[in-house]
Amino acid sequence: MPFDTLTLKELKEFEKISPLLAGFPSRILAEGYKDFMDILYDDIDKTIYQIEENPELRQNDKEDRLTIDIKNQLRCMGYDASHDSKIGGHADLVVRKNNFLWIGEAKIFHGGYDHIWEGFLQLSTRYSTGDSNQKDGGIFIYIRHQNANLILENWKEKLSEKELPNYICIPCKKRDSSFFTSHTHEGSGQNFKIRHMPVILYFQPQDKSAINKKKAKLD
Repeated sequence: MPFDTLTLKELKEFEKISPLLAGFPSRILAEGYKDFMDILYDDIDKTIYQIEENPELRQNDKEDRLTIDIKNQLRCMGYDASHDSKIGGHADLVVRKNNFLWIGEAKIFHGGYDHIWEGFLQLSTRYSTGDSNQKDGGIFIYIRHQNANLILENWKEKLSEKELPNYICIPCKKRDSSFFTSHTHEGSGQNFKIRHMPVILYFQPQDKSAINKKKAKLD
């Protein structure tokens, strides 16, 4: 059956078997807040996976460059996405759909967690209201160090020590390396859910070609 004779709901059934659709029907049909969040996180993961494919080209990229690349890919998917938007400050990534608003903060991991904690505070106490149209946010953690899993486990431990009100940590079913936290938003008094998303950019190849290149640079 040709695609041009199908409704959006019918096209949605073909998304998994036809890359040409690229999730377009699901994005259009996502009217409720939960549907919006589900498809947004699917698409964010797709952009992260693409960025992770070439870590050798990302070793000198700053936070803004990496985040703008995520924003650009989301815009190509049809999202109303912006970088450095003025919402209680200059938010790294803002995605809108109707009245729904999702805000993302981005930090490079430099070996300690104070910088990421600052991003957590910016997201939860500066940029977001925690109202019913923006009950969720996200933190991108750009990691060039080895063992991203250990870094994230340590980050979870640091968060648990902060004694946030009604704090819980929730596994992410969509992506093993991501996780959620939830705590009572200081402004709204409602639960505010944050998705913590690593972008794994570690690149230290140990093959002969890489070792020879290092030796050539030293000579």
